[in-house]
Amino acid sequence: MSSKEHPIVTKYKNFSPTSENLAVKAKKVFPGGDTRASAHYSPYPLSISEASGCVLTDVDGNQILDFMNNFTSLIHGHAHPQIVDSVQRQISLGSAYAAPSKNQIELAELITERIPSVEQMRFTSSGTESTTMAIRCSRAATGRQKIMKMEGGYHGSYEMAEVSLAPFPKTRGDLEEPNSLPVDGSFPDSVLEDTVICPYNQPSMAEALIEKYASELAAIIVEPVLGSMGMVPATKEFLQALRDSATKHSIILIFDEVISLRIDQGGAQSFFDITPDLTCMGKIIGGGLPVGAIGGKSELMKLFSPEMPEPVMHASTFSGNALTMSAGLPAMRAFDEKECNRINDLAEKLRTGFNQAFSQAKILGNANGIGSLTNINFSNKPSNDSRDFMDGLYASKHIGNLLHLTMLRNGVMSASRLMFCTSTAMTEKEIEKAITALHESLSELRPFVEEECPNLVT
Repeated sequence: MSSKEHPIVTKYKNFSPTSENLAVKAKKVFPGGDTRASAHYSPYPLSISEASGCVLTDVDGNQILDFMNNFTSLIHGHAHPQIVDSVQRQISLGSAYAAPSKNQIELAELITERIPSVEQMRFTSSGTESTTMAIRCSRAATGRQKIMKMEGGYHGSYEMAEVSLAPFPKTRGDLEEPNSLPVDGSFPDSVLEDTVICPYNQPSMAEALIEKYASELAAIIVEPVLGSMGMVPATKEFLQALRDSATKHSIILIFDEVISLRIDQGGAQSFFDITPDLTCMGKIIGGGLPVGAIGGKSELMKLFSPEMPEPVMHASTFSGNALTMSAGLPAMRAFDEKECNRINDLAEKLRTGFNQAFSQAKILGNANGIGSLTNINFSNKPSNDSRDFMDGLYASKHIGNLLHLTMLRNGVMSASRLMFCTSTAMTEKEIEKAITALHESLSELRPFVEEECPNLVT
C-alpha cells in the first residue's frame, strides 16, 4: 500500500474528531500521547467521558458497548450501584489509613473461603506487585535464583515478568527450549540468564526443561489462561505436569490468576482442579480500583510476617487501602456462582456467534477463550500457545487494527488485540449486538482483506 491514509482510518477519524483533538494535546504532555502502553492504539485511542453498566460514552457522544472492561478488571461493568454506594461512604471516612480495616479482613476472608489453596494472603497495590512478591517469596523459601515462566506469559511491568512476552518468529528459538528474549532495550543480561522459558501446553517438553534446571529453579509461574497472547486456556494435562514436576523437585508453583480468577468461583485452579503453592490475584477483587494480592500455603505466607526474624520485605503504601477494600468487598460478594456461570454462558454465545461471522464472511479467523474471556485470532483453528497467536498476527498484518477500529465505529469496544470479556452488566441483548457488529465490520472489511491480505480469504 502507499503512504496514503487508509479509508478505514479516515472513517474512524470522522467518527471521533474530539478524541483526535485531545490526542494531539496529550502528545504534548505524554510520550506518544498516553500513560499506558496497553491502552494505546493507532491512530489514537478514544477518550472516554463517562461510563455506566456496560456502556461507555466517548467525548464525541458515541455510546459504545464495553467488552474490554479495563482489561477484564470490571467484572460488574461501570458504576455498579452497590460499589458506588460503598466507596462514597468510605471516602467520607478516609481513603487510606496505614492500618488494618474491617473491610480488608472481610475481603480476605471471602477470598480464602473461595480459594482452598489460599490459606493466608496479603494485599498489594497491583497484579505486578503481586507476582513480584510471589517470586521473592519463592526465592526466600528455596534459596534458589532462577524462575521458569511460559513463553508469551505476562506477569506485570518489570523485566523478569516480561521476558519472552512476544515470541517473534525469527528470534524465539526451538519450541523444546525457547530463547529468553528481552521485550525492549532495558533488560539486563542477568534477568535473561535467570529466566527459563517454557513452551505453553507442552507437558513432556515442560517436564524435560524442569528436570534440566530443577536444582536452580525457585519457582514456576504460569497463567492458567494465557492472557495477552490470545486468551489461550491451558490444558489440564499441562498444568498437572507442572504441578507434578514442581512437587518432585521442591519448586514453588505459582498460578498467576490476575486475569483467570473470574472463570470460576475458585479461579482457574478450581476449574482445572490443580492446586498451586502460591496464587497471584488482582483486577476483579478490587471492584474497579487498583489492587493485587498474593496468597497460598501458610508455611510460605508466613515468610512475609513482620514477626519472623528475617521476613521477606513487603511495604507498599496503598496495599489494602480502605477505599479499594470498600469497592472490592461488595464486588466480590455480588460475583456469586450464578453470575459467574451466567457471564461464562454469555461469552460462549459470543464465541459461537463470532465464529459464525468469520465463516459467513469467508475470512480466516476464530474466537478463542474460556469462561468469560474471549480473543479473536486470525487462524483456521484455536490457538494452543503464544506462537499460534503471534503467527496469526503476522499473517493478518494490519487487518486486526482495522477490525478493531471498525468495531468501535459499530459500537463495540475490545482491546486493540481483539480481546473481549463479558460482565454482569450484560445480557443476551449486548451479545447479539456485538455479533451483529462483527458481521457488519467483516462485511465492510472484506474488500480490503481481498486486496491487502488475500491469505485471509477462505
